[in-house]
Amino acid sequence: MDSKELLNVIAAALTSVTNPHYYEDERGFQGEFYAQLRLLLRDMALPEGALLREEYQKRLAEHGLRIRPDIILHEPFDHGRHRGRDEGNHAVMELKRRATRGTAADAFTNLIAMIDALNYPLGVFINIDSPKTWAESVPEAHRARIVCLAAHLDENGAPLVVGG
Repeated sequence: MDSKELLNVIAAALTSVTNPHYYEDERGFQGEFYAQLRLLLRDMALPEGALLREEYQKRLAEHGLRIRPDIILHEPFDHGRHRGRDEGNHAVMELKRRATRGTAADAFTNLIAMIDALNYPLGVFINIDSPKTWAESVPEAHRARIVCLAAHLDENGAPLVVGG
């Protein structure tokens, strides 16, 4: 899967969240972003069986970690197609509203754990209702696989996405 194309679709989905009420809380924004992303992914060539999932619980016994990422794009594990649960994973996303250095660091810890344990090629951190991406806080060893975005409304109420 082309990560650059996927990031363009993610950015387009973020700019599709236009109602100011969605920027008031993380859960509401996540639901609307998920809906917009799902619509836009229909136009993208995805691997067979790939699904977009919200808050899909990763279990220690099966996945080697216990994290509930906000959104993942993956192929559900199939013994006939995958040798292990670290195959067929495409992107993992963590969202925070008005993230601080500390909450961004917590999100990066989760993204790194998912990338390392389950071989996600792409981790995406999205800071909602803020222009701050916190990209400078991503540990150097993981900067090639973690992209930081910030989505907020400008002074005229238009959605803006900042990449870092």
